[in-house]
Amino acid sequence: MDPARPSPLRRPLAVALAATLGGCAGTAAVAPFPVRPDTVVPGDLAGPFDGQVVDAQSGKPIEGAAVLGSWAFETGDGSLPGPATARSTLTQTDADGRYRIGRLSELSDGRLQRFTLIVYKQGYVAWRSDRRFDDFSRRHDFAQSGNVAKLDLFGADLSHVRHLRFIGAGGPLLPRLAAELQQAGLEVETQAAAVAKEEPTAFDARTVLGPEDVKAITGYKGNFTVEKLGDIPSTPNYDSLHLAAETEPEKYDVGLRVFRLDPSIVERQYDVMVRELPGAEEKDEIGDRSVRAKEGDILALGAMDRAHGVLLLLTCGEAQCKNFATMLALMKRAWPRIPRLGRAPAPVAPTAPATPSAPTPSVEEKQETPGAEGGFKLKPPELHR
Repeated sequence: MDPARPSPLRRPLAVALAATLGGCAGTAAVAPFPVRPDTVVPGDLAGPFDGQVVDAQSGKPIEGAAVLGSWAFETGDGSLPGPATARSTLTQTDADGRYRIGRLSELSDGRLQRFTLIVYKQGYVAWRSDRRFDDFSRRHDFAQSGNVAKLDLFGADLSHVRHLRFIGAGGPLLPRLAAELQQAGLEVETQAAAVAKEEPTAFDARTVLGPEDVKAITGYKGNFTVEKLGDIPSTPNYDSLHLAAETEPEKYDVGLRVFRLDPSIVERQYDVMVRELPGAEEKDEIGDRSVRAKEGDILALGAMDRAHGVLLLLTCGEAQCKNFATMLALMKRAWPRIPRLGRAPAPVAPTAPATPSAPTPSVEEKQETPGAEGGFKLKPPELHR
């Protein structure tokens, strides 16, 4: 038997010793999770940790998910614990959806009290080792080794504000949450704004642009698959349209993002769009304000209708849209249809439950944080099928 792993017979003694030594520097509490899913033997709060992240519906591995491990310490003599400190490390899943977090090198910050694992991938509901998102209840299926984190898709009826509270939007994960923060900001702004109290109308980006419009302007003879852009889920304030060329590469695709906001905040969001689009150049060619942008072989044209509280952001590959004159012709085709989108929904007070405790921002971190992509970032993957 491995002497480093206490047997079930030795477990009560291990618990007693942990309680006795709780106030000494360099000790650890008993882990509330098992070392493996198939045993009741307690794990080690210090690690190491490993597992796999998969799509809850398909079971397929999820590559590139951010995995944050956080250790929280308490100082003091056990009866009068002092302020907590924390350490954390950030990594991401490989092509097979697997992650590994190494063992904490030293326990010199006081008593190691808990370990928390958070998994985040844009478009999915985040996963925490200590609690669930649906009702914030405690989770009991986390294991130190061989853990499987099943991520559900983020539905259009879910709140980004509540989601950020669940994640704990700070520390090493913050650069990954740009789009999430933007959507949460839209929720808060809309709830705070004074708008006419009327029933929300159907909100569908397809009512302002379709395949036949593109064919009429560009002369394209092929067919399109009509779907949503996959980067941000649709909400009462946001919808998208992806016209994917069926027999051609992605440089023939067309994308449309529609933001339906209260008129009092639409200009503020337009300014955000101008700041985030690469090489943005305001031209004011259509609507109250408009902006051009280009990155690689993707053209973009954004425009604002202040009276209706609408922002449109049209993106198109250069093989389909040869120049900005073509983009402008497409936008002019869509513009008269903006009233079909209706008014933004009246604000509703949030009903989120109490915020769970989030990992304390780290005092020592190892980070792997690729640049985050916001809702207005213009990059080729956002047209990928």
